[in-house]
Amino acid sequence: MNEQNPADDSAVQPAADDKAAREERPDRPTARGSVIGIAALLLALLAAAGTGYLWIQQQAQHQKLQQLDELQTRIDSSSTEMGDTRQELARLREQEDRLNAKITELTDTLASQRRQLDELPMRITRLEGVLEKMPGVNEKARRAWLLSEAEYYLRIANAQLGLARNADVALRALELADEQLRDVGDPGLTQVRRALADEMTALRALPHPDTEGIALRLASLGRRLDNLPLASLSPASYGTGTGNDSQASGLARAWKAIKEAFLSLIRVKRSDEAITPLLTEAEESLLLRSMETELELARLALVRGESLLYQDALKGVVLNLQRHFDLEAESVQSTLKQLRELSQVELPGSMPDISRSLQLLLNLTQGDGDSR
Repeated sequence: MNEQNPADDSAVQPAADDKAAREERPDRPTARGSVIGIAALLLALLAAAGTGYLWIQQQAQHQKLQQLDELQTRIDSSSTEMGDTRQELARLREQEDRLNAKITELTDTLASQRRQLDELPMRITRLEGVLEKMPGVNEKARRAWLLSEAEYYLRIANAQLGLARNADVALRALELADEQLRDVGDPGLTQVRRALADEMTALRALPHPDTEGIALRLASLGRRLDNLPLASLSPASYGTGTGNDSQASGLARAWKAIKEAFLSLIRVKRSDEAITPLLTEAEESLLLRSMETELELARLALVRGESLLYQDALKGVVLNLQRHFDLEAESVQSTLKQLRELSQVELPGSMPDISRSLQLLLNLTQGDGDSR
């Protein structure tokens, strides 16, 4: 009676299995839904990334088009400026030719006058010898001759100092005049010789630079300008890649491309140095011709003794060298050093008045003529 029926056991077993199956079914749809959700999220992220990447590419393309338009505008503006630059360059060349011709003329004139002045003592000595040998020539005639020589030298000195600002020639002429007055041996000329001594002292106190040597150095520097290297604006270093792009996954490469696209929109470069724009070929030629003209102006100012113009011209050349040329180049450094040395040359400023001795001599000679 207590024994169980096998048929009842078989009936109970399927019922337990159905209950276990019902308990397991709800878990399977839940896991499948999670996988689908993750896949959908990844697809949405990829779609958003792709959309963002395409948008960035479009913005970059639009920016490039704007840059092309700006570049075209700059090219048109540069063409106009180049035409103006060519005209300015032609004007500067004409000005340079005129300055060269004027400097050459002044140099030749000064050289000719110096030769003539050097030859005068020999000519006068020969004339004195001839006069002494001529019969009937007394001491009064010799005195008149020597006074005429002294007056001639004094006039030369005043002309050289007043017109050519040539203190060396003027000083030499005063010395020759004093020698003639000394040979006269007249105590009445002491006042004239005293004025002459003061004037010669004033001329000797002036600076006496080597005008010819300095002019030759300036001309040499002008010929070397074309060989000086201009400044370069190339970056000192460039960024290097990691070199692992080929090993990265597709998703990593896509993310890197998106990030670089974003970063390319804004770039910040920090520099404490002053930036000078690169020069076009026409601007470079204009710069060199302008510097050559400045050096020619310095030569002209040197010959004329215009100290302010001389200093300003050299200062302009130095500033252009510092602004547009490679300061690390040895040739540029050497040129700057020479220009600084030349700028230290002291030129005579205002010239002293040396007309008093001539006026005193004229008063004495006129008085002698009236007495006769």
